[in-house]
Amino acid sequence: MGVFRDLFRLTKAGLEQTARTDYIGNLRQSADLAEQFAGVQPGDVTGTHGAATANPFLNMTMYGSMTQGSGRVVSLADSGKRMGDEVIYAVELDITLPGAEPYRTTYKTVIAAAALHGWQPGAIFPIRVSPDDRNAVMLG
Repeated sequence: MGVFRDLFRLTKAGLEQTARTDYIGNLRQSADLAEQFAGVQPGDVTGTHGAATANPFLNMTMYGSMTQGSGRVVSLADSGKRMGDEVIYAVELDITLPGAEPYRTTYKTVIAAAALHGWQPGAIFPIRVSPDDRNAVMLG
């Protein structure tokens, strides 16, 4: 009987949360951020060196043509720039690609406060690098 009671409590909590969620406001904020990000030009301080865009289909196309490697976090700092209310961090990475000498670049991105602990020096991430610009990187 406890399972049904817990299931009822979970359903009730979900319905209450749904009633409190401002879906229209969240959608508007997401669209505002996507439009703001879409206006970023390669090399701008708020971009990721032009690798990622607000267009997910373009990102998927670029992702497929990029070289897979890894990036080790050297440092993480507030870039002083914002995207909406979010901090844009400058993440200094040592990039390692197959058959190439390691090199250092800066990846600028928004990182959720709850995820910052995972971006500390020494952390290693899968990275994709543009064949045309080795500073144009994308996570993955």
